[in-house]
Amino acid sequence: MNNTQAKVKYPGCVKRSIAWLADAVIVGISIFLGRLIFFAVCMQLQIKLAGGKVTINSLGIGVAIAILYHMLFESSKFQATPGKLFFGIIVTDLQDGRISPQRALARHLSKYVSVFTFGIGYAMYFFSKRKQCLHDILAKCLIVQKT
Repeated sequence: MNNTQAKVKYPGCVKRSIAWLADAVIVGISIFLGRLIFFAVCMQLQIKLAGGKVTINSLGIGVAIAILYHMLFESSKFQATPGKLFFGIIVTDLQDGRISPQRALARHLSKYVSVFTFGIGYAMYFFSKRKQCLHDILAKCLIVQKT
């Protein structure tokens, strides 16, 4: 372990959870507004709502907003979503570098694996030396306290 690794501080579970909750609220509001605009445009253009196709497309808009939110913020120069930034938490690769948009996408999509394991993927945080959840391990990322 070199000196850089020795100084790494991993944020606590409560801090990560509240940051996640803040991001969930921001994403939720963004999805609501995006879907509202989509439905308004459909109504204005008199696109028929029959058959559920508009609803299915609006669900796709929600998924796209969530993916883009995490992918663009976590791979940006800030290395964090607004919720993480508020708590001084950043996402890095295993060498303490900025992650690529592809890795941020992989990390976000890997969260579904953590969910589908009935939360075991999230519980791995408590047993991991570097406080990683399953999706962090799969995407080869670390969540660290910004220094």
